[in-house]
Amino acid sequence: MKITRELINRYLKNQCSAEEAAYLEDYIAHLGESLDQLLSKEEWDLTDENLDYPNQQEIKDKILAFAKKQNVLKYNRKLVRIVSAAAAIVVFILGFYVSLNPFLNQPAPDVRKIATIEDQTEEISNLYYINSGNDNMLLTASDGSVITLYPQSEIKYAEDFSTQQERVLYLKGKAKFEVAKDKSKPFRVHSTGVVTTALGTVFSVDELRSTQTQIKLMEGKIEVKAVDHQRGKELVRTFLPHEEITLDHRELKVVEEIKTHTIGTDRGGHFLQNNQIIQFKNIALEDVLTILMQNYDIKLQYDKSLISNKFYSGTFTNKTNVFEEIIREINYLHHAGINYTNPQ
Repeated sequence: MKITRELINRYLKNQCSAEEAAYLEDYIAHLGESLDQLLSKEEWDLTDENLDYPNQQEIKDKILAFAKKQNVLKYNRKLVRIVSAAAAIVVFILGFYVSLNPFLNQPAPDVRKIATIEDQTEEISNLYYINSGNDNMLLTASDGSVITLYPQSEIKYAEDFSTQQERVLYLKGKAKFEVAKDKSKPFRVHSTGVVTTALGTVFSVDELRSTQTQIKLMEGKIEVKAVDHQRGKELVRTFLPHEEITLDHRELKVVEEIKTHTIGTDRGGHFLQNNQIIQFKNIALEDVLTILMQNYDIKLQYDKSLISNKFYSGTFTNKTNVFEEIIREINYLHHAGINYTNPQ
């Protein structure tokens, strides 16, 4: 369902179906840091402002005071009147009038997690879908990309990608993407703390738990990137078909990784780390060292020629500084001469 001027008009006049009203209320409840995501300036300007609703003056005064303090409403006082009406209806139905959430008490946004496209906010008309049912929802973007949105998941993206430099989508939950090929417009899926980038591919993103994200690649090639600016830590990994990664997007650690194809060999590999064990099965040494540096915040010095086309398998009890034991064993087996700098 698309959010339109006509739908908002009917909603404010109590002329929506129950399904339409529920959809719009979910949309408003999940708005991000700016109210202008709801409609474009032109659509707001055409919306009927002569609407009567309960406690309208009190709500208008609260929103105007908040807007003046935070400088968040960009358009005009007419928008305030219309948004006030929406706030009144949503507040009445959802029962949180006192807080006027989400319009009045939004926390300061985390710039690492905001679902926006810088300097283009006012020009983009976004589509926003919530799958609250039990069946998958099939969506087709303007570029022909097909999105399978799984139950209890949400996604937002531009209605028209043709005017955008990138194809950017914002996901909560789980979705599968069959990406239309367009090398001039990278296809980027933002999930919690993670950006998955593809040019033409089929992959899925699944926020398994509140701190973990699983990404599976079926076709093509993708880059998975997460950045923690406060700690100066970054995770960047690339994947080929039939490979996958599960990462802790809060700690930027690799939890599990499947490498089914390795260049120059038909070997498959698997990495797993949990509270009990850390396990490598047929993992290329270069990938082993990358994981150790990522998960233990260490720096390694080694000669790439000594680890090229070599693989490693091993299982260890997960304990503090287990990486030291792993590196000693790799050096013993492969004469790799790996040195490390202890984490700070």
